[in-house]
Amino acid sequence: MSDLDKDKSIELKEVLLDDEEYEDDEDGEYEDEEEEDDEIEVDTELFAEQVLRFSCFSDAPKEKNADDLFDLIFAAYEDENLTEEQDHTVEFLLHIQEEESPFNLSRALEVWNKEDRQLFLSIVTEISESIDDE
Repeated sequence: MSDLDKDKSIELKEVLLDDEEYEDDEDGEYEDEEEEDDEIEVDTELFAEQVLRFSCFSDAPKEKNADDLFDLIFAAYEDENLTEEQDHTVEFLLHIQEEESPFNLSRALEVWNKEDRQLFLSIVTEISESIDDE
C-alpha cells in the first residue's frame, strides 16, 4: 500500500465572523455565516498506531485495519460519541499531523489520566527527537 493509499482527507470547517457583516437575528444566531473548508491529510497508519497506545482507547477494536479504525473513531468523534479524554486524544493526533487542527493542551492535561499524560509526553519527545535527527 502506498503512502497515498493510506492517507485520508478530512475537512475542518471554521466559521468566519466579521463584526461588520454579521448581525444577530432574533434567535441569537448569526446571519450570512461563511464557512471555510480546510482539508488535511491524515496518515491513518500513524493515527491507528498512536491512538491504540492511549489507555482511553483500550477498548478500541485492535483487529481493524488502520483505515477502518480511523473511520470508526473519526465518525464517533464527529457524532460526539467519545469521552472527553478520547476527544482530546483524537484532536492531539490530528494536531500532530496538521498544526491548524485545534487542540486544547491545558484541558487535555486536566482530563487525561496519568498514564495518558505520560504517553503524551513520550510522543512529543519522540517527535522532537525525530526533528533533531533530521
